[in-house]
Amino acid sequence: MKKMLFVLMLSLFAAGCKEEDSPTETGQTDTDSQLYLLGKSSTGFVFYKNTSDTISKGGNSGHPDAKLRTRYNSIAAKYLDGAGKVKAGTIFPDSSLIVKELYTNNALTTYVFLFKRTGDKNADANGWVWAEISPTGSILYSASKKGAGCIGCHAIGIDYTRMNDAHP
Repeated sequence: MKKMLFVLMLSLFAAGCKEEDSPTETGQTDTDSQLYLLGKSSTGFVFYKNTSDTISKGGNSGHPDAKLRTRYNSIAAKYLDGAGKVKAGTIFPDSSLIVKELYTNNALTTYVFLFKRTGDKNADANGWVWAEISPTGSILYSASKKGAGCIGCHAIGIDYTRMNDAHP
């Protein structure tokens, strides 16, 4: 199942990555759409601290929602320790996908994506593609922004991830 999810993930990106990936009138890029499709299913993912329970957001979080849960695809999950936390010093490899689900009043409000794709036109200088998308598919923060509004806070984390310091 993990291998099938990985092949699906790669084929979605290979098929959908066009030379032009600029936002449409609604602000959506092909990359945003592909991330949304990948993030809707938690099959093959491992949750932070090995639990699918939601946790309260950290006091230093820039996300407005009250609760969250974070999951890692099979590639990124290899860099979690036995307690389900990111190993110190980790540099995630390409194709690592991290999905943070944000909740308010127990309702899912936002998918937040970090997808490592070095060389992607939407990747930041460290290879991460950043996006926020509502459960209905509306773009809240497009991948085309290259994490400009995210990197400042995330730079202090382990390879730009903040779960360990925000939720020790």
